[in-house]
Amino acid sequence: MSQEKVDKYKKEKASRQKIMRREKWLFRLECTATVLVLGGLIAWFSMAVYSNVQAQRESEREAVTTTMNVTGIQDYLSEISSSLEDTDTAQTE
Repeated sequence: MSQEKVDKYKKEKASRQKIMRREKWLFRLECTATVLVLGGLIAWFSMAVYSNVQAQRESEREAVTTTMNVTGIQDYLSEISSSLEDTDTAQTE
């Protein structure tokens, strides 16, 4: 090996720990960024699916109508009002 190659090798060997530390840090940063992006995409997709399912349920819901026969109540109330009118006319006479 020439002297240049030997000097270059010694220099790389001396700074190898620093380079390895930097590479590990960049790898961790890349992994963290990837996990955050994937987590965001999964959350967004889940919310989109959930809102679509809720909208579909609302559109499929049928309106429930209830009918009630209130003639008995109306008859009762009219009897009460007529009896009150009778007592009012009897008291004024």
